[in-house]
Amino acid sequence: MASTNSIRLRLMLVVGLALAPLALASIIQAVLNFRAYQRETDRILMQTALYAAYSEQNVFTRAEQLLRSIARRPDKTDTREKCYAELSDSLVGAMPIINLTRVDASGNIICMGAVSPTQPIAARLNWWNALRSSKTVVVGNQFQSKILKKSVLPMAMPVYNGDGSFAGAVSAAIDLDWLETAPQVTKLPEGALSLILDKNGNVFATNHPVPSGIAEAVIQNAKEAKRKVFTLNTGAGSRWRWVAEPIGISDKYVAFGIPEPRLLGTFRGYLLADVLLTILIIGATVAAIWLGTEWLVIRWTIYLKRVAVAYGRNHFTLSLDDLRAAPDEFKLLGREMKRMAIAIQDRDRNLSKALERQFSMTREIHHRVKNNLQIVSSLIAIYAQNIANPVARSAFRQIIVRVDALTLIQRLIEKSESDPMLDMQVLFAQLADQLRTVAHDAGQIFSLQISISHRWLSPDTATPIVLFAVEAISFDMFLPRAEGRLRDVRLSFASDPGGCQLIIEERDNGSLPTPGSLSARILRSLSEQLRGRYADEPLPHGGTKLTLFVPSEGAPSQAKTVNEDYNVFTIGRTRQL
Repeated sequence: MASTNSIRLRLMLVVGLALAPLALASIIQAVLNFRAYQRETDRILMQTALYAAYSEQNVFTRAEQLLRSIARRPDKTDTREKCYAELSDSLVGAMPIINLTRVDASGNIICMGAVSPTQPIAARLNWWNALRSSKTVVVGNQFQSKILKKSVLPMAMPVYNGDGSFAGAVSAAIDLDWLETAPQVTKLPEGALSLILDKNGNVFATNHPVPSGIAEAVIQNAKEAKRKVFTLNTGAGSRWRWVAEPIGISDKYVAFGIPEPRLLGTFRGYLLADVLLTILIIGATVAAIWLGTEWLVIRWTIYLKRVAVAYGRNHFTLSLDDLRAAPDEFKLLGREMKRMAIAIQDRDRNLSKALERQFSMTREIHHRVKNNLQIVSSLIAIYAQNIANPVARSAFRQIIVRVDALTLIQRLIEKSESDPMLDMQVLFAQLADQLRTVAHDAGQIFSLQISISHRWLSPDTATPIVLFAVEAISFDMFLPRAEGRLRDVRLSFASDPGGCQLIIEERDNGSLPTPGSLSARILRSLSEQLRGRYADEPLPHGGTKLTLFVPSEGAPSQAKTVNEDYNVFTIGRTRQL
């Protein structure tokens, strides 16, 4: 999964923000196109209504004139032969009047102008009763003529004899297909509804079935909104846009309506046409960014990452041959990484040489310090052999013990190679051997038991601890003792919460430094140097116990402030005096 901070997603965000105004403009354009289309549809509706109203007015006027001219001369249509000749001649050039029918006073058809029936056809028309009491043209309801095989609208004019008696009627069949094929009507969307109705809402002709209540609503709105487009809700919940125009000075109207879902469908078409293109552009751009970043950026960054990991593992010999097909910028970056790797390799080589020289010098320094301490110890021992005073000789022997302890520390540091830390278990074990040897040379019966835990300390901490132990144990080692008297010493060193603790127990009284003595002052000075806490206490069955607590590095100091100066060098000068 790509990180939200990757260059790929950032490029997509930038491109998306750049194309967002275009998408917004496309949506606005689609809305404007929809409104323009709606206005155009309303205009077409209005023009169609006006055209149809004028056309139907012309048709009705021409049909009425034709019927009146035939009705004035009933003698020319009283027989079938004369009737057919008269009506067929009258139909010439009378479109959209496609048939004329002469009916006698009994309602029997005398003849038809469009056809020549072999036998008289009797029929009762649905407008016959209204016609017998009328002096003007009567318009019937739309019906499907079986003879003409067309949808027609009938118009009839009563015929009277010269004495005023009713002589029948002459009717005209108007072809309603012209309404569907008229140039203005064909501009309407598919599914448009066209009506011819009177002011009472009676429908005379329609191209589709009319939902209940629509005709009355159309007439009511047509009277209120003259030459305006209005909307109506049908019983099914759909909305229609309507326009209605009166046909001349008659009480009839022609109305056209289209469902608004047609407009919304057109709007969706505009929206898809305008917005979908933008979406496709954005999608193609995102795909191009995804593939382009993968091909031109991501794969080379992954490759350089592997190179960096290899360099981090000291594989500096890795070649960059795979970068030959990379863009120039990544080639440059790869060359710079190679130069950096070479520089790091040279620096590591120089650093290793410097560390080797430093390590050699450090070992040489520790070796020389150890040798010098051994020389000093030997010189002090030679000098002490020429001193007859037992007390002075004892002091020199104590100095030798301290110098030998420092020599031991330097020897262990020299063996530790690059790690200057000292193992306290090894250090105290070798120190115990040295002390036993010194006690044996001094003629003492000496027992030293040690219990040391594994603990690694730096020389700065280990040296004062060892000097503390040497000072405490060697305090009474060179003084004359009773024949056969055993000196029993126990030494333990272990970790303690917050640091480490050294405990020295002497079973004989007076064998360890007593408070106020010079050795006690040295011990306290060493404990202060370690920021530790030094204490001595008697054992329950006789003897003395010395305790040194050394805190860990960074822990608060445990040393107590005293007025006396316990600096080791000051104590040494005092001892010389």
